[in-house]
Amino acid sequence: MGLTFKSFNYLPGFSCLGGDCEDTCCKDWDIWFDQSHYQLLADTAEQKGSELTKKINTHILIDNSNQETGSELRYARLKLEKDGSCPFLLNDGWCELHREFGEQPLSNVCAYFPRVLSRQGNTIELSGALSCPEMVRQCLFGENNVELIEVKSSILPRPDDYPLTRELNLPADNFYYDNFVDVRDVLIKFAGLEGFPLISRLYFMASFANRLGLFYHLEAETADNLLANELKQASSLSMLERMDDYVSKFDSTEPVAIIVVQAVLQLRMQQFSHEKYSQVIKRIFSHYGELMTKQSQVPGKEEVLPAEELWQQFTRQRVSIDELFSEELENCFSRYIINCLYREWFITMPDLFTYVHMLIIRLAILRFLVYSHPDIYQLAQEIKHRDGSVKEDEKKLFRNYLVDVVYKNSRAIDHNTAFLQVVYDAIHEQQMMTFEYSLPFIKF
Repeated sequence: MGLTFKSFNYLPGFSCLGGDCEDTCCKDWDIWFDQSHYQLLADTAEQKGSELTKKINTHILIDNSNQETGSELRYARLKLEKDGSCPFLLNDGWCELHREFGEQPLSNVCAYFPRVLSRQGNTIELSGALSCPEMVRQCLFGENNVELIEVKSSILPRPDDYPLTRELNLPADNFYYDNFVDVRDVLIKFAGLEGFPLISRLYFMASFANRLGLFYHLEAETADNLLANELKQASSLSMLERMDDYVSKFDSTEPVAIIVVQAVLQLRMQQFSHEKYSQVIKRIFSHYGELMTKQSQVPGKEEVLPAEELWQQFTRQRVSIDELFSEELENCFSRYIINCLYREWFITMPDLFTYVHMLIIRLAILRFLVYSHPDIYQLAQEIKHRDGSVKEDEKKLFRNYLVDVVYKNSRAIDHNTAFLQVVYDAIHEQQMMTFEYSLPFIKF
């Protein structure tokens, strides 16, 4: 049986903006060439008699240690400039190698980013990494819903030569793996239920994952009947309505979520003080500190802001921004979640609940950044002080701010497995990796 290619409906039209992009992906990246593409690049440059041959030999270095271990994937490494930029990055924002030789001899990362390919059985799924600003725009603001459609392999940069991020051979003779697609479909369905508010949809996901945790995990024995019953119950409208009613009435005065979010962001800022993401965090906490100082709630130079006061200030800003942009933000956050469910596979974690709970915490961090962003808050205040109607140029400006937050958050948090492990360890150590702690983050 041949392969079926599926892609998000916004991906076929995606195109790198090059020099017109507000950032570059050609900096601070650990780029490896596999042996075949390194050799193809070297041969192509030599055949063309290109002056780039010397530059290639200087900046793309064969790793002898990996050769000794027989590694073909990590055969040669790109040596970056002192400022972290790629030596082949031109002043106009384009890649010198790409311009000269096309996509064929590039490393897999350079040829395919921000595309992510995953294979399950005979299906290859193409999704997008939101660490690219243009990918964020296409995903969050595209006219179509975020869903997979069948496509031709010709939409790939190299249709017959593509890297797989992950692969699952089906059947896998493992209860957890073999039911991955059906379980993920339920999560995606919950995330896209437009008849319910986002917080209810997140609660549906957490509750579903928690119930399955008793019998559906990496080490689980086959429990087909239990799983079939849960999958059937997932379509029960009456059950969803009961959970929606419960979530709407839940009101916690404990600022547990804001404590965790502030701690995570403070840690990130301390560890990577010079990155753009940390500058956003610094602006946000300085903004809150100034507001609290004006109201005499806290001394102006405190590094960690008091949780209760921070929660009060955050809530005020969230309400103010939601009055103007709640519908668009609900849609964007939903698309973000769906994109994550496709791009990441929950079976890389030992159980479903761990994945869903961590995803909800990551969304809480993103929501905090969006609602706390000084520029977004200032824009909302200016609109409200005028007449409360959002003009087209203001909507465009709001979207630009949103794109800036999302792609920087994805680069720093979502795609940084080492930092996410630190966050997970901290949550687990504080005994907060439980369903009881889901709601505070959901209603964040």
